[in-house]
Amino acid sequence: MSSMQSALERALPIVAAAYGQQFGVKVILSGTDACTNGESIVLPMLSDMRGMSDVLFGYLAHESAHIRDSNFAVIGLCTSEIEKSFLNIIEDIRIERMMQELFPGTVETLSAMQTYIVDSGMSPPACAEDSEATQLHQYLLHRLYYESLNREVEKDLFEASDLVVRETFPEGFFVRLDVLLKQNMPKLKDSRDCLILARRILDALKDAEEEERQKQNSAEADNPRQSDSNGDDSSADPSGTQGDSDSGDDGDSGDSGQGDQTADGGDGKTSDGDSGADKTDDGNTPGQPGSDPQSSSDSSSSQDSSGSPGDSDSTQAGNGASAHSRMIQETDLPEDIVSQLRADLSEKAVEDNGRSSSFTLDTDSVGDTVGNTGNVDSLHAGILSSSMIRARLAGLLQAQSRQKEFLHHRGRRVDGKRLTRMVSGDTRVFKKREETKRPDTAVHVLLDASGSMGNIQDIANQAAVSLALAVSSIPKCDIAVSMFPGKGGAVSPMINRGQPVRVNLGRCAVRSSGGTPLAEAMLYAGRELAVSRSERKVLIVITDGAPNDGNSVQYMTKLIEPFVDVYAIGINSTAVRNYFKKNAVINSVEELQSALFSIAGRFLDLH
Repeated sequence: MSSMQSALERALPIVAAAYGQQFGVKVILSGTDACTNGESIVLPMLSDMRGMSDVLFGYLAHESAHIRDSNFAVIGLCTSEIEKSFLNIIEDIRIERMMQELFPGTVETLSAMQTYIVDSGMSPPACAEDSEATQLHQYLLHRLYYESLNREVEKDLFEASDLVVRETFPEGFFVRLDVLLKQNMPKLKDSRDCLILARRILDALKDAEEEERQKQNSAEADNPRQSDSNGDDSSADPSGTQGDSDSGDDGDSGDSGQGDQTADGGDGKTSDGDSGADKTDDGNTPGQPGSDPQSSSDSSSSQDSSGSPGDSDSTQAGNGASAHSRMIQETDLPEDIVSQLRADLSEKAVEDNGRSSSFTLDTDSVGDTVGNTGNVDSLHAGILSSSMIRARLAGLLQAQSRQKEFLHHRGRRVDGKRLTRMVSGDTRVFKKREETKRPDTAVHVLLDASGSMGNIQDIANQAAVSLALAVSSIPKCDIAVSMFPGKGGAVSPMINRGQPVRVNLGRCAVRSSGGTPLAEAMLYAGRELAVSRSERKVLIVITDGAPNDGNSVQYMTKLIEPFVDVYAIGINSTAVRNYFKKNAVINSVEELQSALFSIAGRFLDLH
């Protein structure tokens, strides 16, 4: 495989189209945007494609995994922002791990994406100045990417975050968290499992804080003198002490059972959080996320068994609300890292291309093969023209292939005029011809069959037939022909490479209709040429030169011109000159032969 062919195969649109086909998702290339809508993925075109290609393909793999396997309705069941953020982190880990198992090649690109995110500062470690919710969010993010996906770039961030959160949250929480992650992360099957685990993590924090509060109360009860010495105002009033005790008793009666169940859940048994999530999923009304009261009681600490609207452990350490209840109410959380990546890629695309260069290019819009049902009689002029072109090309090829004749010491043909040289010892009397070696050539013809062609469609059809017949008759040349728009897609194959041309001529008798998705057709032709082993690759576009999206055509032309000889034949229009450097314009069938001969002679190096 030549380096040029390899470079063409690695071009982003070519690979993106292949990835989309392999992953089973629709990929659209854009001049300015990076986004997804749950059905298709938009990738931006960047000037530094060599340096950013792995990042873009990692982003493509990540979003493809969401489209393939995420249940987007589950996120509507979240009852707090922190629960939603935990769900997003756990779900990202689950779908990336699934993608790596299905497509091992994505390990490298997903790792490249994560490295770019970290190096760009989109995912800093937790720090003491952060809110408790932000600290735990960052800690969980770095820990799971490091431990579950072996992202080494996350190691230092995880260790730094670990030091911070252990100063903020009780040790009992980390004991519970270790068990939860060890037992549940490898078993995640779908988005609902991720939601259940997110809720269990929050329940684990609540239980750990309750356990810590009970220890403090027990310690105070065992050491009343030490409690009294902490301050007369806080201990002298018996009624105040009794009130705290009552509140603690209420909390114990409401939370002790849940604490036991959560601990069991950490051991792999059914937990209260598990039950709540299942009921929420089964009983939730569409459009009313989190409306199930059971879900609310499991996922949020806004109500407890005492019926109070406040959190039952709000008396912890005399600080008012517990860390758990503060986190439940927190709305200012770090932005999802992939959302930050989308914004970054879009910004780079705008800087590279400018907003005026916006375009969209569907990488997967190939229709059915055109049937061989057209009226061949309408192609008579094209067939006749091809005969004349073939004869002229054959003569030129024969003349060029035997351009140089020289004398040699050995051979079968003696030059009688040189025999006298042998007297002087010069034995170079044999005539030899140096055959010019011609490279293998792959040609792809794109035929415009859009509605704007109208009455000139017959001329375009005959041009396609002439080229197909002429090129297929030349040694070391093969041809493929496609039309745009296609049958059920932006482009459809008419004659595949290697198929006989003459018996399939009826496929070239097409009628005009629809738009002009020229860029999508060029991408399809580029993909087809990229896999060809021929040394020379040629693309010939037959069109009236009025594409749907001029910016995308210019982008595709710029992309493939370093690897493919691109020619255009304009029918009754000079618009092709705006998009293609090598072009010819014809206005009638009579001009067809000379134009086609000129183009064929140029890519065969006969002029």
